[in-house]
Amino acid sequence: MARYDADGGQVPTTLFECAAFHRSLKVHCPTCGREAVFHGAALWWLFQRKHWRDHLDYVPPRMRCTGCGRRGIPVRLSREAPTMVHLPLPDDAAWKRAVSRFRS
Repeated sequence: MARYDADGGQVPTTLFECAAFHRSLKVHCPTCGREAVFHGAALWWLFQRKHWRDHLDYVPPRMRCTGCGRRGIPVRLSREAPTMVHLPLPDDAAWKRAVSRFRS
């Protein structure tokens, strides 16, 4: 479940919560300096299809820089528009099922 910050705002702890709260994920490679912003729902859908855990602690080891090939790139939450648009978004039925599970 989501945590709450000092102002009472929700802080997502999973990729699904990032998508549900309309947050994106920004990655920055410390080796080559390349940056990318991923749509939260697209990244969640990738993790779902691969059967990977979607807790935010498990995301950085799965990330790899396309420039230098480094693995374990740090991930942080963002509200920027996605720059990586090649990942598909979930279809409406899959998204509605996930939201229904989240609400119950």
